[in-house]
Amino acid sequence: MNVLRAQGLGKTYSSPGNIVYKALEDIDLTIEAGEFVGVMGPSGSGKTTLLNLLATIDRPTSGRIEINGADPAGLSDKKLALFRRRALGFVFQDFNLLDTLSIKENIILPLVLEGMAPNLIEQRLEPLVERLQIAGLLGKRPYEVSGGQKQRAAIARAFIHKPSLLLADELTGNLDSKSAKDVMDALQEMNEHFQATVLMVTHDPFSASYCRRIVFIKDGKLFSELRRGTSRQVFFQQILDALSVLGGNFDDVSFARA
Repeated sequence: MNVLRAQGLGKTYSSPGNIVYKALEDIDLTIEAGEFVGVMGPSGSGKTTLLNLLATIDRPTSGRIEINGADPAGLSDKKLALFRRRALGFVFQDFNLLDTLSIKENIILPLVLEGMAPNLIEQRLEPLVERLQIAGLLGKRPYEVSGGQKQRAAIARAFIHKPSLLLADELTGNLDSKSAKDVMDALQEMNEHFQATVLMVTHDPFSASYCRRIVFIKDGKLFSELRRGTSRQVFFQQILDALSVLGGNFDDVSFARA
C-alpha cells in the first residue's frame, strides 16, 4: 500500500528581478507502508524543499502529492492543518520540545490536542517510552536531559498519534556520535517494531545507513537510488561511494562513524 505518492513534483521560485529558480523539477517518489527511506543530496540540491512539499508546509508549482490516497492541495488552510496533525509526524534537528512542559507532557501533547481520554493516553504512552528507553525521564523538563534523550522524546511525540508517515529532518545534526547512534537505533526500532513509515532527510551517511532505501537528489532532480541488503556496514560504504559520485558540499560531514 502506498502511503505517499509524488508525481511530477516541481517547485519554482521567482525573484523580484523576474529571475526564475527551479528548486525541484519532475520528482516522482513512492513510499510504501512500513518503508524507511532516506533523502540525500549536496547543500542546495532541493532536499529541504522536497521535505516541505511532502509535509504540506509548502505547495508545489507543478505535479501532485497523495498521502493515503488523498491530495491535500485542495484543502482549506484549516483542514490542511488538521490533516497534517493527524496524518504526519515530525522530528526536527533542534527537537522543538517546550521547556515549560515535562517530557511526558511534551510527548502526549498531540493526543491532548485531540481530546483523547487520559487512560487511553497512558495506554499509548507506556509501550512507546519503554521501547525508546525514556520511561525514567517523563517527570523531567527538556533542559534537564541530554540531546539524545530530547530527540528520543521528540520521536515518541511524533509517533504517539500513530501517523501514517513520519518526516525527519537532520534529526542527528545536533548530536555527538554516541547520541546519534542511540537515536538512529530508536528510530529503526520504531520502524521495525511498530511498522512505522519513515522519510528522513539527512546529509550524514552514518544516519542514512539505517534506511532501507536512499534517494539521491542533485540540482533539484532525482539522481540515483540505493537499496540496502543485509549488511548496514556494506550499505554505509555504498552510500559513501554514491556521495563521491554526486559531488557538491555535504556540510563537512563526518564519514567515519559506522
